[in-house]
Amino acid sequence: MNRHPGGLFVRGRGGDTADLREHNLALVLRYLRDHGPSSRAQIADSSRLGLSTLTGMIGELKALDLVTEGLADTQSRLGRPTHAVSLSGDGWVVAGLRVDVDGVRAKTATVGGDHLGSYADRADLRGGDPAQAIRMLAAAIDWIVESVEPPRVLTAVSIAVAGRVSPWGDVVVRSDALGWADVDLASGVRDVLAAHGCGGAVVQVMSDSATAALGLVRGELRERIGERTLLYFGGERAVAGCVLVAGEPAIPGGLGEADFARIPVAIEGGESRRLGDAVALAGLLTTAGVRSDAEAADLVDRFPREALSALLAAVAEGDEAAAAAVTAAMASLAQAIEAAAAVVGAEVVVLDGYLGVLGTLIAPSVDAHVEVIALPSHPSRVVDGAVFAARDARLSHPSRIRD
Repeated sequence: MNRHPGGLFVRGRGGDTADLREHNLALVLRYLRDHGPSSRAQIADSSRLGLSTLTGMIGELKALDLVTEGLADTQSRLGRPTHAVSLSGDGWVVAGLRVDVDGVRAKTATVGGDHLGSYADRADLRGGDPAQAIRMLAAAIDWIVESVEPPRVLTAVSIAVAGRVSPWGDVVVRSDALGWADVDLASGVRDVLAAHGCGGAVVQVMSDSATAALGLVRGELRERIGERTLLYFGGERAVAGCVLVAGEPAIPGGLGEADFARIPVAIEGGESRRLGDAVALAGLLTTAGVRSDAEAADLVDRFPREALSALLAAVAEGDEAAAAAVTAAMASLAQAIEAAAAVVGAEVVVLDGYLGVLGTLIAPSVDAHVEVIALPSHPSRVVDGAVFAARDARLSHPSRIRD
């Protein structure tokens, strides 16, 4: 009942009337999510729903406490009153969590978008045994449920993990950072929620690159990106990727995840390497002579931000080898961007994580038709995106919110 991936159009709808109505309800909610308070005429024009049909749907969404309707703020004193429909959802709570090598973080918000609380539990989760991470997730879920004060109800949970996730959004297929393979996180979280009486909450697991990208298009870069097709290149230790089309995951069932690290790029001497090898942070430290192979690998694994700082310090001090390593990495990244953009027709590229920081030093030279945005790394970006993903997952199945 609650195994539904995020995004409003991730799963294709069936052919019966109930599925069609669910799709149209989600369509209305998506419009309000993206455009804010709107008139019925504006929603009908965008969704191509008849006004009579839309009226019934708005009534249904009101009954579910997902929308409200009142006089528009811009209403003039003359003429017929104009009413605006707004996304509400104050009584429904969603949660986003991030599991990484340094522990578990979480945030909660209402479906309407109001931030409620934050949580952090630090520990070293390397080593390949997921038991400790699962216990920490259970503790985080305990905090989330206990922080939701009635009459509010927890309705969706999204968990971000560094690595590849199964198409159904429940199993971590592989995480090199954590040393995991085929770890079912979703089942354990559902069990904890069921014990708290929240068994109807939607639960999904996503790659941290997908949640970070969602956080950007829903948050700080919303106006700048709009509905353009986005390529996201991120990661703190290695290259991670995601594709979003019109603000939604591009790959049905895959939650937008893309393995950009495997893109072949030409390097000096005519050889070809995978992007992930050509721009690996540990490799850059070694090539620049900042650390030995073993030292670089250990530093990136344990303290990726310190590793990046060491490389940046060498560049700032005028180290030619360090500058050359970063320049070569950005040239390889430019090749990968152009190759990926040509395949999916991307219009904007976001560089995040350590690639974003390096991109602010030396911008990758790419086709002028693709806008490249390099961002400094932000520790809360992934968990913020997980909150957006949880809200999307809930809004995609509005009629089931009381289950």
